[in-house]
Amino acid sequence: MKKGDKIAEGKTKVIWEDPDDPNCVLIESKDDITAGDGAQRDELEGKAIAATSTTCNVFHLLNRIGVPTHYRQRIGERVFQAARVEMVPLECVIRRVATGSYLKRNPDAVEGEVFDDLVFELFHKDDDNHDPILVFAESGLEAVRFPADQPEGDRDPIDMIGFSELGLGDDPERVLERLAERTKQVFLIIEEAWVKQDVQLVDLKIEFGWVEGPDGPKLVVADVIDNDIWRIWPGGDKTQMKDKQVYRDLAGADDPKAKAKELGQIKKNYRWVAEATGKFVSL
Repeated sequence: MKKGDKIAEGKTKVIWEDPDDPNCVLIESKDDITAGDGAQRDELEGKAIAATSTTCNVFHLLNRIGVPTHYRQRIGERVFQAARVEMVPLECVIRRVATGSYLKRNPDAVEGEVFDDLVFELFHKDDDNHDPILVFAESGLEAVRFPADQPEGDRDPIDMIGFSELGLGDDPERVLERLAERTKQVFLIIEEAWVKQDVQLVDLKIEFGWVEGPDGPKLVVADVIDNDIWRIWPGGDKTQMKDKQVYRDLAGADDPKAKAKELGQIKKNYRWVAEATGKFVSL
């Protein structure tokens, strides 16, 4: 497989120029698994292949239904081709079940509470401030950034940020509406696919980008959708979770033998998810 120049490298993937198509890039997964903004890191042999399989399976489903995405095709065990996009520096999070950081921000919430109406949250991609949550000001022209791990009623703002810094284009209020609508649509599609395998999709984090089209920039689902960006509970049972949270909760981190055993189970989880999402392709 030919790859062009390296465009960027993150904690779990590398983005390359596509030597055959200047309008596309090649996204290569790495075997690294990280948590805590990279403070916790390990290498899992085979994770890159499993992550690429999961991402391609999910994007195949979304594309077939008609959701605009950057995904084009898989071209290797750990590489897929995608349209070149200008990323929006936001993480769009949608929640069906109360758990994780939501409980920190909402201490009166009960873990496991199921939301009939999906909860949508926006976080600004900023590693230095651990991806703060955004709350939009009444002016409609800027947002307040708050630490994501502080309770809503007892938190101090980091700063204000203008819409111009969030990559929202010429009509930011309409783009924000579209982000919420599209994120909910993606969640419902994937949720339905998991329900067919008796798996609860608890929450989901996706990102978007702008791709140039004949009628101007078009907003599309971008980046990756793999086992690192959601919580899934088979049978609705948190103790059976198969997602990255198992790694975040790694209990044997100080005991090499226990850690090796737990990492082995995490590798099995990622393979299980890759195989399970393979069934999405035939839905």
